[in-house]
Amino acid sequence: MSTAAHPPTATSTVSVERTPVRPVNKTAIVIAAVVGVTVVVLALSLPDVTGNAGTMTHYMGLLVANQPWNLLIFMAIPVILAETLAVSELAVLFRQGDVSRWVHQLNRWAGLLAGPWFLGITVYLTKNAVVPLTSGGAWHGAADLIAVGAYLAGVIPLVGITLIEFGILGRGPARARMRLHAIFVGIFLVAAHIAMIFGMLDPSLFGWTPADTTPTGDIVPGMGM
Repeated sequence: MSTAAHPPTATSTVSVERTPVRPVNKTAIVIAAVVGVTVVVLALSLPDVTGNAGTMTHYMGLLVANQPWNLLIFMAIPVILAETLAVSELAVLFRQGDVSRWVHQLNRWAGLLAGPWFLGITVYLTKNAVVPLTSGGAWHGAADLIAVGAYLAGVIPLVGITLIEFGILGRGPARARMRLHAIFVGIFLVAAHIAMIFGMLDPSLFGWTPADTTPTGDIVPGMGM
């Protein structure tokens, strides 16, 4: 019984087309570094306007002090920039990029401004709030720590968005870059809302008790930090 010889099977090679990664823009890195250093220097030189938290969280104490400027600087402007990014990106995604040029420009400029602005806030609050509160053991319990920590964590996604706009991060395909952009926006909004929720809570609900109280539990005037 003869066995038919089968010809060898040719293995076909499939060439995978790879999207080229954009080279690092050294000029953009220099500009980003200069902007970052400038923002840090300015933040460290500004006067302390964090105010007195009393029996609130320091998150709320910050926003109610120095009205209306603290509310604008620390809450309104960062949230408006993030919401602008979110809404403009939704428009781009739903229209599959077929939107007016001003929508793309609005998204880009919001991304370029958000990172430096919040970097300045983070440096400023680290110097004037986080360091003195930690060294003095003056945090108002867990709710206070969560609120301030979540708020300051927003610097990571916002700076990430700015680095994408500078072409330092997300140098791959446009779709992957847009996905990373949207993820960063989502992370910031989640962190900001966690900060709002815990920041508005009464710190005593998480076990914090003011150190300066009378035997009846009343706060001694002028003694809250």
